[in-house]
Amino acid sequence: MADVISSFKSLSTKMQELATLEMDRLFSDMRLLAENTNVKVYAATRLDSGSSVALKCVQKETTKKTDFLREFYCNSYLSPHPNIVTCYDEAYATEAYYAFAQELAPVGDMSKHVKRGGVGDKRAKRVVEQVVFALEYIHKKELVHRDVCLENIFIFDHGLSRVKLGDFGNAERVGAFVKKLKVRSPWAPPEVSLAVYNEGYYVHSAQDAWQLGILIFVCLTGSYPWSSADITDRHYKSWVAWLKRKTTKMPPRFKCFTPRLLRLLRRLLEPKPEKRYGVEEVYKYLSDPWLLQVDHPGISFDKCSSDIWLGQMWSLQRLVEKKMVDLLHSYLTQPEPVKKESRRCVRFAAEVEAIDIVNLV
Repeated sequence: MADVISSFKSLSTKMQELATLEMDRLFSDMRLLAENTNVKVYAATRLDSGSSVALKCVQKETTKKTDFLREFYCNSYLSPHPNIVTCYDEAYATEAYYAFAQELAPVGDMSKHVKRGGVGDKRAKRVVEQVVFALEYIHKKELVHRDVCLENIFIFDHGLSRVKLGDFGNAERVGAFVKKLKVRSPWAPPEVSLAVYNEGYYVHSAQDAWQLGILIFVCLTGSYPWSSADITDRHYKSWVAWLKRKTTKMPPRFKCFTPRLLRLLRRLLEPKPEKRYGVEEVYKYLSDPWLLQVDHPGISFDKCSSDIWLGQMWSLQRLVEKKMVDLLHSYLTQPEPVKKESRRCVRFAAEVEAIDIVNLV
């Protein structure tokens, strides 16, 4: 780990002054692939070689240069692994962005390929095995990815026999103290979900193991097991109760899995990080069937476990609109005295704000 840190410090010193340039002097055919509040990713063609690359552009206004350089170096340092996206040894700065070039995944990322019912037993195992191989390598370097999810697994062939883990913007060394961000995510382990906003927690490889468990579930079903690993979430609560043998009733969302896979998920989705197994535990279960045989394609869930599927037919906007219309209808059809009208409006506004998007259906 000392070598990693010293190498990063050396690189940071060397690259503190990034030359400002216009991207169209180096690249052509730039096409937006993805974006969020402070990052844009483009497909582009290098003018000097004609090769296709992915350009990750991070806003200067919201990103410290040291954070950008840390991600760039971390990706470069891990690039030799066959299941980690290759980062080319070039970083740039424009007037508004820091940017670096990576290899372009021709088939996109996993979020565009996992639909309702998942990708099937064999294809799920193909993906998971390659991600485990990458995570093992990362952990041996005493680093933690911290953002294992569909959007960060990139596909290089349609059969999913060649995928790579990318996006090291959240990667940290083991033992680093980081602040909790104000985000509710079905991927986050309980020790992160329970951390107080803007307070910190220590980074550990067990956090990647948890996200690997969620990845297995998502690849096999096309849905999340819960909206948040918090005891206030009824689906997570039922998982913990079953895990601790407080009940013999298996959580409905896990009924499609074989006993062997359930054994693996017990070890990866263990609430206490110190008891959670490492990612390499997955290798012991790759030769076992993961899904129970069913008479129809896809995975069946009962009514009480319905949620938003990754390949949902409705957009989130339509789901929110439907929920708000239902709420409004219930208030308008329940007559109350005029003097209580203002209190009714306040209560309605509070209920609208409390809508849980992940458990709308």
